[in-house]
Amino acid sequence: MSAALFEVEDLTLSFAGVRALDGVDFTIDEGELFAVIGPNGAGKSTLFNCISGIYRPESGSIKFGGRQLLGSAPHRIASAGIARTFQNVDVFPAMTVEECLLLARHQHLRSGPVASMVRWGRSAREERAALRKVTEVADRLGLGGLLQSTVGTLPHGIQKRVELARSLCMEPRLLLLDEPVAGMNHEETAEMAATLSEVNSDLGVTMLLVEHDMSMVMGISHRVCVLDFGRRIALDTPANVVRDEAVIDAYLGGAL
Repeated sequence: MSAALFEVEDLTLSFAGVRALDGVDFTIDEGELFAVIGPNGAGKSTLFNCISGIYRPESGSIKFGGRQLLGSAPHRIASAGIARTFQNVDVFPAMTVEECLLLARHQHLRSGPVASMVRWGRSAREERAALRKVTEVADRLGLGGLLQSTVGTLPHGIQKRVELARSLCMEPRLLLLDEPVAGMNHEETAEMAATLSEVNSDLGVTMLLVEHDMSMVMGISHRVCVLDFGRRIALDTPANVVRDEAVIDAYLGGAL
């Protein structure tokens, strides 16, 4: 039996004596679209920040492809193949869409500064490859006609797509999605959900999703982990999670 791509074991972290994470554990298989849900204060953002290397947990383990991530700097974690989007749009508003996406290709560049300045040899080949990748990702996400548009002039829903595209340009094995439909209307949410499902199935990108829109989560996720006060109270398929009494009491309130 092959090992999981991503493993969280007994993750614990406290702030001022309050347990933000309390022995959380789960695994994610290659190609899985895995969701984490829970009420405000359940520990979802804390979990993402531990995975990204922003927080250092008191105990536990986080492994990616069998490699221990704890103690690694955020840029090392990104280089290992983990990309992240954020709840609040995190883009460079003065850049064009193309420029913003090209930034994500930096870890794939190997040319030195001199070669990059004169754009010859390997540097020129890398630049052409980066532009091809950016165009490919932009087309897949419906941004092909906006590559020369300034990001800050675009609607919120489009900026969220730009942020997703930038993460995909890193060619990650694992994509962390922090509330990818926050602030979107119903139509934009449906379009984003369809896009995430397509990227997951067509490109095989493994996804770890945190989101408050339960209809969206239950519609696209393979498995769902539910946190409450930093503890895992359920981990199952969407169909079983919505019937779990502990989940209903703590979070869903019978809404689904």
